[in-house]
Amino acid sequence: MHARRRGFTLIELLVVIAIIAVLIALLLPAVQAAREAARRSQCVNNMKQFGLAIHNYISTNDTLPPSGGWNSGGTAPNWGCPQNQSMKARILPFMELTAAYNAMNWSVGVYNDPTGGLGQEINATVISMTINTFQCPSDGNPGNTGTFSSQARPVATSNYANNAGTVRNYNGGYMTGPCWFLGGHSQIGVRVTLAGVTDGTSNTAMMSEWIKGTAGQNKPGWNLCWNFTQNQNGSAANPNQADFQGCQAATSIQWDYKGEYWSEHDGGRGGAYWHITTPNSRSCVAGSPWDGLVGASSWHSGGANVLFLDGSVKFVKNSVAYAPWTGIGTRNGQEVVDASSY
Repeated sequence: MHARRRGFTLIELLVVIAIIAVLIALLLPAVQAAREAARRSQCVNNMKQFGLAIHNYISTNDTLPPSGGWNSGGTAPNWGCPQNQSMKARILPFMELTAAYNAMNWSVGVYNDPTGGLGQEINATVISMTINTFQCPSDGNPGNTGTFSSQARPVATSNYANNAGTVRNYNGGYMTGPCWFLGGHSQIGVRVTLAGVTDGTSNTAMMSEWIKGTAGQNKPGWNLCWNFTQNQNGSAANPNQADFQGCQAATSIQWDYKGEYWSEHDGGRGGAYWHITTPNSRSCVAGSPWDGLVGASSWHSGGANVLFLDGSVKFVKNSVAYAPWTGIGTRNGQEVVDASSY
């Protein structure tokens, strides 16, 4: 007689399935954490590439790369065209993107061009390029899903912005961060060199990251910019902090396209962020998205990466105190900032 083989009972099968489900539940967070660690590492590498490119630019030009500018001269049809290319556009040759730099026509601006979009048409090829180094892999937001120019080119975005410092309204219109603008601006002729960074390169933030917008979908998160009126007029003991507090109390959403147009110098777009709002706190715009309280943010748990002017990248926690955060945002504010405070 053949021995009768015993199979699994239904209860045994259910127990095995339950054990497998528990193991998956235990392993999945670890897998997700490992993936995020890899994405965060890639983000840090991107910022280090920026640091190397900026220092190569400084070595070549003896000045920090300008954050943008305005050409008030020239002849028709380019008279009055803004030279509004971003800092990122200006360091392309130092990021092994010389072909993209050469494709840019610097006699006209990009995007906001008062000559009727001439800059968009001429520079459409390069300003629609998606550049991997400009993207943080942890951020899946689109920034902008639209197109521009008659050629219907896609909007090319960025997760990284250069530091403009604190509210310029309280500093005579000048940027307090390590940035400057070409002619026609309140900082005309004022170049920023390493000698002008008297706070020290290791204590001065050069760039950080932000979460891009969701192209008007207004999804919850740090990608939104809230409507805010700067009404302190410098009368508060710390007007920057007063504006920060006012921003956190804002209730209406104004703008959700953060990070669009990497090639253009507008703050909140391809240009600057400010050290007014602490990492991953609410960002605000004061009437327009290109000069406001747009701050650093990221999907990395607990804070955001910051590139310092000495080329180092440090992770600054959300819990950073206000004074050291604004302190590392200025180039010559004479603040004494302990590295352990951020």
